[in-house]
Amino acid sequence: MATTTIWIGTSFKMNKTIAEARDYVTRLMAAALPASVQTFVVPPHTALAAVRDCMPPDAPVLLGAQNAHWAAEGAWTGEISMRMARDAGAQLVELGHSERREHFGETDETVALKARAAVDHGLVPLICVGEPLAVRETGRAEEFVAAQLRTATKLLTPDEVRTVLVAYEPVWAIGSSGRPATPSEVAPVMAVLAHELAERSRGEGCRALLYGGGVDPGNAAGLLRDRHIEGLFVGRRGWDVSGLLELVEIGSACVDAARG
Repeated sequence: MATTTIWIGTSFKMNKTIAEARDYVTRLMAAALPASVQTFVVPPHTALAAVRDCMPPDAPVLLGAQNAHWAAEGAWTGEISMRMARDAGAQLVELGHSERREHFGETDETVALKARAAVDHGLVPLICVGEPLAVRETGRAEEFVAAQLRTATKLLTPDEVRTVLVAYEPVWAIGSSGRPATPSEVAPVMAVLAHELAERSRGEGCRALLYGGGVDPGNAAGLLRDRHIEGLFVGRRGWDVSGLLELVEIGSACVDAARG
């Protein structure tokens, strides 16, 4: 970790009612969140506006949407646009998660269209990349995620690439049946992603390069020691407020240690 501020957040996926999401965020904001950690949550679309309405304008927690379409409006039944996501309170938008790719036909090309639309509507794209187990086993993980990232950012200018968030989430490490990745497995991929982002942004990199997939209090500090990891994007461990706060505390301690 080569930064003095890190990002730690969670996506609720298809969990939590409006009341449950409001209660979660209210409890999160009541905690003493350290200034060295940028905390964010990504509730379901149904709860975005309600959560926004229970947060003050200067809240230390950022809100994200789990997906949005690239078109500004139109006959896209079941979708919401970037404009609608922002209107409901989103500041970030998660794009290209492996579950969206596997179950809903998301491709690198559609992620690129969505990243362009997100920037155009004032949202920060949170671009997810990651290889399936078959690719990892053939030794092509770095090549695979680098190609995903290149395509996902191809419609953005270098200045715009500097504003995005990128999360490396190996598919084989995600979910209840996943196997948590070790720092030695993660490090080469993070290095390649950092290099690609530097190339795409004229040396500046992106807003933050995150890791997600099997993150828990037992491995968080080890992952954050990687010089290229600038935050954690957490799954089920963050669905309870206490779990996310524990990771925020670990992240803050890592920043303090890096500062010496």
